[in-house]
Amino acid sequence: MDAQTRQAALNNISAEDLQKLQQHQAKTSGAFKVDDEWLLLAEFAKAFGWEAYRAAKNDEVSLAEMMTLIEANRKLGYLQMYKDAQSTFVGAGSAQSKSPAKTFNALTKDLVKNAKADE
Repeated sequence: MDAQTRQAALNNISAEDLQKLQQHQAKTSGAFKVDDEWLLLAEFAKAFGWEAYRAAKNDEVSLAEMMTLIEANRKLGYLQMYKDAQSTFVGAGSAQSKSPAKTFNALTKDLVKNAKADE
């Protein structure tokens, strides 16, 4: 939905309905306390899915295993952030060089070589 369509929809909300929405939001904002246990369970569920969450809640996964998996997932996330930063560096460095294509090819040569199938 684009901004104009969204704004048009908002403009068509009656004052009464808008007041109801605001009252509902006020009632539900911060209604539930979220402690560290809930944050960890939410992170585990986000990373591994609903079945993993249910397994953790039903003690089918040990706390040590759950925490190890969460930490491993965080490390994978950090690795992805590093790769994203490296990609940004390659793109920015290539774009600002005198010969962008040549610089890009030089900076990504090993990536292409490692991505090829083994013969």
